[in-house]
Amino acid sequence: MPLLLQLAACGNDVSVSSYNEPPTASIQSPPNGTTRKEGEIIDFIGTANDDQTPSNLLFIQWSSDIDSVLTNEKACAVSGSCTYSTAQLTPGNHTITLSAGDEQGETAESHITVVIEEVPDAPTIQMVHPAAGETTDEGDDFTFMVQVSDEQDTPDLLYLSFNYEGDAGLTEFCAPKADATGIAACEAEIPGGTQHLLFTVIDQDGLSDTAEAFFVVRPLTQIDNDGDGFTEEMGDCDDDDNLSYPGGTEIEDGSDNDCDEIVDEGTRGYDDDGDGYSENDGDCDDTTLALGPEAAESCNGLDDNCDGTADTEGATGCSNYYYDYDGDGYGSSSVSAKCLCTDSGYYRSGYDNDCYDYNVSASPAATSYSTAQRGDGSWDWNCDGNETKYYPSVGTCSGALWVCSWASGWSGTVRACGSSGDWIDGCDGILCDSSTTPVTQPCI
Repeated sequence: MPLLLQLAACGNDVSVSSYNEPPTASIQSPPNGTTRKEGEIIDFIGTANDDQTPSNLLFIQWSSDIDSVLTNEKACAVSGSCTYSTAQLTPGNHTITLSAGDEQGETAESHITVVIEEVPDAPTIQMVHPAAGETTDEGDDFTFMVQVSDEQDTPDLLYLSFNYEGDAGLTEFCAPKADATGIAACEAEIPGGTQHLLFTVIDQDGLSDTAEAFFVVRPLTQIDNDGDGFTEEMGDCDDDDNLSYPGGTEIEDGSDNDCDEIVDEGTRGYDDDGDGYSENDGDCDDTTLALGPEAAESCNGLDDNCDGTADTEGATGCSNYYYDYDGDGYGSSSVSAKCLCTDSGYYRSGYDNDCYDYNVSASPAATSYSTAQRGDGSWDWNCDGNETKYYPSVGTCSGALWVCSWASGWSGTVRACGSSGDWIDGCDGILCDSSTTPVTQPCI
């Protein structure tokens, strides 16, 4: 006689219950005490398991005592592997915690320490003087000026060196200090000719930046009316304008600055590509005929119509992308699609048949039955329009005197999705009593 019948025959009531153990959580990687640089990607790998809740249904949270919650979602595989990657940790000594919670509210934690080292930024230097077109005469002082900045050091702590490159190599002609606004200047006389100038800034960490310019110091042996270094005999087309001389830099001023009989070429006021628009007229690429304010936008990575954005919505060659909030690869038809050249933000799916876009496990690709509703009260996980029950049948048990016949199934009626009841899994004894097991109805 089976044990259950023996116990019943003895008149004893037996109650069987299970005890819910807390889940387990462990961080395998990176090792405790790991040190990484600011901005470096860290792959956190852990495991979480539970005696009753599948690992992929555990509530997982990665957190830092400095940056608070990093991620909070059901993020483990069925195998129990839980991963999270980030490059956004704040510099400092972090205590990283992996927390796992089961469906009964039991929790477990695992901790490691990770040190994020701050990466210093290099200083910056920008030329102020000499600006384009500025010159001086040999023997005259000129005010050389730069603007400097640094994320870590105040301007007065930065080292500056102004140099020109001559036949003997670099010669330092000034080493000024920057003021509180980052401006550093000095007056100096440098040799005649076209000088290659190098302006260097170095911060307290030894990091540096350099700006350079080619600066004309007119020799005294050359005399011209406007002081631009050219006489009319040398080809100066306007010897009363020191911005116009052979080989000069063309600027947008209505003058032939480089004396080539073409006015303002290469500037924003000249239509270089011949499409009828200069840069001042809104041509964003005046070297390409196909790009201009009247061009049609296409999916080619270029700002064809010069509106400030490449590959805008509705461009020629675009495709419909649907709003995929949960990132499961299937978009929702409840939000209008956008015709885009590539996916953007939540508009990242080519499909619009996700029946519930707030749960990554609910999509037309779902294959797993679940005893939990997907989030909106429905058990239609695979978006077929039905809540398909895994156990759809009612069981039976009949006969007498140990001659029994039975079919497995629910005792009484088929249970609704997520509901529990007794499941007939046997039939024996003199009265052919059914034996049952508690079961919860999973659906998809």
